[in-house]
Amino acid sequence: MVRIKKEHMIQKHRILFLSGVITGETESHNLFMALDTLSHDPIKLVITSPGGDLDSTFLFYDTMKTIKAPVITVGRYCASAAALLLAAGSGRYLFPHAKVMLHRPWGRQEGDSRDLEIQNQEMKKYQNYFIAALIECGVKKPHGEILKDIDRNLWLEPEEAIAYGLADEILTPEIWQSWLKEGK
Repeated sequence: MVRIKKEHMIQKHRILFLSGVITGETESHNLFMALDTLSHDPIKLVITSPGGDLDSTFLFYDTMKTIKAPVITVGRYCASAAALLLAAGSGRYLFPHAKVMLHRPWGRQEGDSRDLEIQNQEMKKYQNYFIAALIECGVKKPHGEILKDIDRNLWLEPEEAIAYGLADEILTPEIWQSWLKEGK
């Protein structure tokens, strides 16, 4: 069995992997900053994630938008907050059998009625930030229509996600192999 070292994928091919739930412990956004100091060649981010914490997602999103190196996103499974990171790429690809899912931000609340009211207002702010970011990333629908779409889980096949404005094209073996041959 051939073992590919993570460092080889990161340093030689500038490919990062976001797998699992997005949390404050997710290190890929820090690696973006490190790779950006080495060169401004494109960085590829392969995403397989059910989403996660929105504070961490927006930190990740802001980092992607701040560095000089373009970030090319490749979606395998991009649900919830991970769909926003897919959409944030400068080049956005989906595997042929990828799944993308959007829904309203959700979370757990606790406390007395005043605390719940404050938490509800914060949740509405996040919802508006999320929708504004989707529009900034290329979703060509008005805020109200997106809000209606995400009232329940909106599952999208690759072609549907492309039509929605979350991705640009389906990843082919030729595209992937060209990235590996380029070493960039």
